[in-house]
Amino acid sequence: MLIVTSAQNPTIKMIRSLADKKHRQEHGLFVAEGRQVLDRARAEGWEPVYLLTTGHSGPWGEAALIQLDERVMGHVSAQKNPPDQIGVFRQRWTEGVKPKGVWVALEDMRDPGNLGTIIRTADAAGAAGVILAGQSCDPWAGDCVRATMGSIFGMPLVKLEQKGFLSLLKEWPGESVGTHLKATESYRRIYHTPSLLVMGSEGRGLSEETSMACSRLVRIPMQGGAESLNVAIATGLMLFEAQKLQG
Repeated sequence: MLIVTSAQNPTIKMIRSLADKKHRQEHGLFVAEGRQVLDRARAEGWEPVYLLTTGHSGPWGEAALIQLDERVMGHVSAQKNPPDQIGVFRQRWTEGVKPKGVWVALEDMRDPGNLGTIIRTADAAGAAGVILAGQSCDPWAGDCVRATMGSIFGMPLVKLEQKGFLSLLKEWPGESVGTHLKATESYRRIYHTPSLLVMGSEGRGLSEETSMACSRLVRIPMQGGAESLNVAIATGLMLFEAQKLQG
């Protein structure tokens, strides 16, 4: 076990740099904080590249075990109350989409907190995976990883350029259901597997070309004065309605 007492240690400086997207992309790594989150990672078969701890921890695969004092852990952690464990993991993308069950597709998702909440909700609803289409924010950002509460380790993530996403929609063997404010059909309906739930960005919703490529468009009725729902809330409603799958 390596014992580090300075935040200027080169490895610690590299790990701290992962707060920036540029360095996450450069190293292909991301940070996950907290014992409960790391327990989920272990349960899903992930092994950290580095495991930082303020106490005594047993070995975890081939991870480099680094013991820090609480002061240095405070420099590494993005939380006000630093945890006693932090893991550094390699980013992992799923190649291709297997059309079974329920998938969630997010077009041009911009907010990492919303994305993390959606990944966690998709995990809770038993979704097959999450597709990030077009210009998405980084799922490995700290705000997103924290919002998933460990579900980042259990949910397949697929990244598609807009052209490839439109091709997937056109070739999808089941139904692709997009949410749209101008749709006339309610989201409360029978969903048939394999289902692809298509959600638009926080600001503009679904693009016109994506709306046209969906096999169905639905809306979530609202009775108050709000113009729209938060995309994470809307996705949660869609996911749990789709749990009532038939066919």
